[in-house]
Amino acid sequence: MRLFSRRSLLKHTTALAAIGLSLAGVVSSSEAASSSPAVQPYQNGWGFDQKGMNPAVKAGDNFFEFANGRYLKNLKIPGDMRSYGPFMVLYELSQERQKHILEELSAQSATEQGERQKLGVFYASYLNQKDVDQKGATPLAQDLEAIKRVHDKTSLAEIFGQSVRSFMFGTFSLGIEQNQQDPEHYMLVLDQGMSIGVSGGLGLPDISYYTDPKLAAKKEAYQHYIERMLTLVHWSDAKQKAQDVVALETSLAKVETPRDQTRDPLKLFNPMPVKKLVALAPDVDWYTLLKSAGIPEAGLADRLIDVREPRAIAAMGRVLAHADTATLQAWLAFHLADNAAPYLSHDFSDASFDFNGRTLTGLAEQPARWKRAISATNSALGWALGRDYVARYFPPEAKERITGLVHELKAAFQDRLEHNEWMDAATRQAALVKLNNFAFQVGYPNKWWDYSTLEIKPGDVYGNALRGAAFNWQHQLSRLDLPVDRDEWGMTPQTVNAYNDPTMNEVVFPAAILQPPFFDPKGDMAVNYGAIGGVIGHEMSHGFDDQGRHYDEHGRLHDWWSAASSAAFEQRAKRLGAQYSAQEVLPHLYVNGTMTMGENIADLGGLNLGLQAYHNSLHGKDGGVVHGFTGDQRVFLGWAQVWREKDRPDALRRQMLSNEHAPAITRVNMPAHNIDAWYKAFDVKPGEKLYLSPDQRVKIW
Repeated sequence: MRLFSRRSLLKHTTALAAIGLSLAGVVSSSEAASSSPAVQPYQNGWGFDQKGMNPAVKAGDNFFEFANGRYLKNLKIPGDMRSYGPFMVLYELSQERQKHILEELSAQSATEQGERQKLGVFYASYLNQKDVDQKGATPLAQDLEAIKRVHDKTSLAEIFGQSVRSFMFGTFSLGIEQNQQDPEHYMLVLDQGMSIGVSGGLGLPDISYYTDPKLAAKKEAYQHYIERMLTLVHWSDAKQKAQDVVALETSLAKVETPRDQTRDPLKLFNPMPVKKLVALAPDVDWYTLLKSAGIPEAGLADRLIDVREPRAIAAMGRVLAHADTATLQAWLAFHLADNAAPYLSHDFSDASFDFNGRTLTGLAEQPARWKRAISATNSALGWALGRDYVARYFPPEAKERITGLVHELKAAFQDRLEHNEWMDAATRQAALVKLNNFAFQVGYPNKWWDYSTLEIKPGDVYGNALRGAAFNWQHQLSRLDLPVDRDEWGMTPQTVNAYNDPTMNEVVFPAAILQPPFFDPKGDMAVNYGAIGGVIGHEMSHGFDDQGRHYDEHGRLHDWWSAASSAAFEQRAKRLGAQYSAQEVLPHLYVNGTMTMGENIADLGGLNLGLQAYHNSLHGKDGGVVHGFTGDQRVFLGWAQVWREKDRPDALRRQMLSNEHAPAITRVNMPAHNIDAWYKAFDVKPGEKLYLSPDQRVKIW
């Protein structure tokens, strides 16, 4: 799942679609009363929606369809969504909850104080469409004038540096993250822009949109969108400048490193003093860029910076050096308007939706303004909102129960590692040490952000968002020379997702995901082991996927595996990748088994661990038959239900080209058909479409 805020390249997540920030948790008794929002949590009896199955399809031919077919056939994707399924059900619930509390805070803003007052004022101001429309493009005037003064690499670098704390555009992504070889300290990180950060990269989702003839219509639509935005900011010769901007971005795309070549953390970790970066990529004024971003000037030349893709970044600098000034200015002006569109008058936000929503992802209608107001409020004050909602929607007993499940999954992983046959003894022992050092955080962080210095003004929608962006960057910047704060989270607790952070050697499960259909405290535990157990196992397995396996028990990046164990892992990973790459999800469009490798390994590991934990919980007893299904069947069905999603074709294409998560159907079918117990559970026979002979089934974790 992508986030509204900047996230680390290295955080491995569970979800597959961008659903924004949500605010769901286990339903409290108070919510069941009159304050209950309109949308209620997933309700399907014993935890699995048996009516949603399609028994006309054999499990061995298409397990995804067998488990979910009727549900998906009748499912209608809401007009303002790119996909629909369990994640979006929780997202809707989350939005209703957020709307309820923010409306309450807005009504009480005169009597509220501190962060709760700021939440109410921010939300109420954003809802005032009339006031925003009256301002038109005026909020951009100062930044547009700054862009018109760009005339050389120094003035361009100054704009790039400002992009980390504003709606300006910088084609490189600058962040502050843990030093991967010294995880107790932070360091600067520079990325080519495609993989991390909301201000970096290109305007289209992936370099393939610039270079693949089959996507020419999307590229042409993008050019029209650029023209439309430049016209709205009264830029001269908008039509020609739009053509020039697309040509510039096409040149940048051709030298960027493709996504599927950015998965080896050992190759991506390139720490160097800033002065070496200056020598490596002299076409960019790095000193000005970094100082403009607020990096302390003292000792700047010798400050370490991790340059993720040195060759690509140097090549991008050369492209920019050869671009004419008028094109660069138009490029910056367009991206400023594009980034700021959610906070501007309806002509900007409508234009942005027409392209980014309708054209790129197939949305039929723009989300209601109150929904956009919730997203904007989260972007600026997400942790303040999180604290309020945890108090309302995540009772202590939910945290205790999930924490118990986490430890069950950890014990299952330990059991599987101890009996692993393809690792040598030394590597296996080191892996067990890493597992035993895993940190687990559930529900919400131990401490919250302090927003006391963030100024929120009534009626100042653009200014509030701008100050929110600057505040978020300053929070990052303040950590630069301090020890790593292990109470920091990479997701707010209201996010419907989970993640593994390899440099922290921790897995985090926000409150929002800990409810049906992922976890139903009143449901069948076999289903829970397949659902939330699979998610927990998925995040643990990320610590040992093609990227995570390179980090040790302290989160340090180095190759701690023996050559023989590495070769055995890579052979298995390659076979798994080939299975995914053979899946044609759209006509002539196949899953990229390399780009999705980490998530695929984690899915296979997660389902195995959920099943193992379920077996351990029985203590040698039989799981019995419930609702006509054996225990193992219910575990697999619980996993399948989590991913029962329907996608719009354009959204699915975008995901397959630019996202590290494979499509839903493959997240169900591919892990299942590599697990021996699945064949026994559903009596899968040779000749059925998903059947693999035992020697072809991939076993990793």
